[in-house]
Amino acid sequence: MGCCDLKRGTGKCLVFFFTIAFNIGVIVSCSAPSWISFTATTSDDASSSLEVYYGPFYSQSRTCADDGQCSEWILNSIDLSDCESIEDSDDLATLCTRLNTWRSLAIVCLILVVLGGGLVFMGSCCQAATCGCCGNSLDCIANVLFWTEVVLSVVVWSFAISSVNLIATGESVVQTGYEWAFWVFLVFGSIVGGIAAAMADWAAEDSFLRGIWRLLTCHSCRKRDED
Repeated sequence: MGCCDLKRGTGKCLVFFFTIAFNIGVIVSCSAPSWISFTATTSDDASSSLEVYYGPFYSQSRTCADDGQCSEWILNSIDLSDCESIEDSDDLATLCTRLNTWRSLAIVCLILVVLGGGLVFMGSCCQAATCGCCGNSLDCIANVLFWTEVVLSVVVWSFAISSVNLIATGESVVQTGYEWAFWVFLVFGSIVGGIAAAMADWAAEDSFLRGIWRLLTCHSCRKRDED
């Protein structure tokens, strides 16, 4: 294929566009401490409540009185003992395991996305500089990383949902919820990520998806007939 192949150029542009969207969505969501939240009454003062938000890297909490006056948010980095703030959960050990699992896997997803995005960028630069001769192997590796992240992202938000359900069993917990970063990760980490992975696969020379497409459309059959 030459440098001016329209289909190939369009495919590379789509890969680049969805990779950028994929990276921005996952980076923004994983950097925020607003994935899941709960509100619970404090043990020492029934007239005040504790609001807690969890994210992959950070958690934040504050205390609010009945009159609506709240303290400043306290931001904390990830800690394996964060789950101990829900002391009256039905199964604290399981809650700690699930909470730490989705937070750790979300960080792994972030690493995979950044690495994959870097490979797509380097592959695009190589292909532009060599007129498509080099860089295809980088797209293949990025494809593997992207699909791995998509699969892990499903595990991440599944464990996050399970954590919220366990938090809700605490006697002092009055409210639980999913915050904006959770939904951003679900959309970009799973849906947009799947599209980016499919585009990276389609752009690769030895594309699995392109092979299936050619098989379904009997591309090789028509080529033999033309010969």
